[in-house]
Amino acid sequence: MYIGAFDIGGTKTIVALADDAGKIYEKQQFPTETGDCLRHLDVCCEILCRFAEKRGLRMEQIAGIGVNLPGIVERGEGVLLRAVYAGWSQIPVRAYLSKKLRIARVVCENDVNACAVGEVRFGLGKRFSSFGWMTVSTGVGGAVVSDGRLIRGAHGYAGEFGHLKVEYQKPCGCPCGEQGCLEAHGSGTALNRLIEERTRQDAAFRAAFDRLGESPSGASCAKLAKNGNETAAAIFQQVGEYLGKGISYYTNILDPEAVIIGGGVSASLDLLMPGIRRSMERYTFAQMKDVPILPTALGYEAALMGAVAIAV
Repeated sequence: MYIGAFDIGGTKTIVALADDAGKIYEKQQFPTETGDCLRHLDVCCEILCRFAEKRGLRMEQIAGIGVNLPGIVERGEGVLLRAVYAGWSQIPVRAYLSKKLRIARVVCENDVNACAVGEVRFGLGKRFSSFGWMTVSTGVGGAVVSDGRLIRGAHGYAGEFGHLKVEYQKPCGCPCGEQGCLEAHGSGTALNRLIEERTRQDAAFRAAFDRLGESPSGASCAKLAKNGNETAAAIFQQVGEYLGKGISYYTNILDPEAVIIGGGVSASLDLLMPGIRRSMERYTFAQMKDVPILPTALGYEAALMGAVAIAV
């Protein structure tokens, strides 16, 4: 059974042709065109049609399309209600794609929820039936899986880890309009803000990037931390402590078997773990302090595999 998969993020998109076992036959990554959502969907359709033609398939041989969207999704009608970073709102994604491609089964989902479904079907869900899934990237997203099923909540918004309040003394503003959210203090955006602040205040730290031959960024800061730079390590420790505080709230309430982390910042999970564990020790109920915190088994393409999984 062939499946189309659209992994549409705030900055990048991946379109793929796959099967229900998760095998990827064709894929292409390209920047997300945030200026015009419908035009961007047109490009996704053009790429999928090209993949089908390349493999000698008619569009009616594609059983369904899974679409990850970077924001709040009304899943029943497949409408993207709001995507803060892309600047999109009220986009009838399912209806538009179904009409354009003449495919009845188009399933739309929030990207982090899709990652969790992908983990259930293709990843660590084979080992854990109850877990929290966190994306730590530009922002912080979350999803809850209990007994192998995604928990949606009364209005479909369960698992919004990014908007747990983790800082009250010196809260930073969050794109949601609130202050002190985990997304404002434990995300890739927060990491970059701390790096910018420290390089501005600390000439020696700024010089360390010059010696590395790279501009200040999360990736270059990780290199410095792994090379023993104490300031770089302290930045990851601080971000990790906020993440650990948010994870502790979730753990205390739902008692998961594991917390699984994906997203770009998860590449530096080893640097974040000391801070995460420090907060877990401080804030988590004693019997649950040692919950496993693991990187996704699906790697960089966790969201793409999620798009396949929701269509299946």
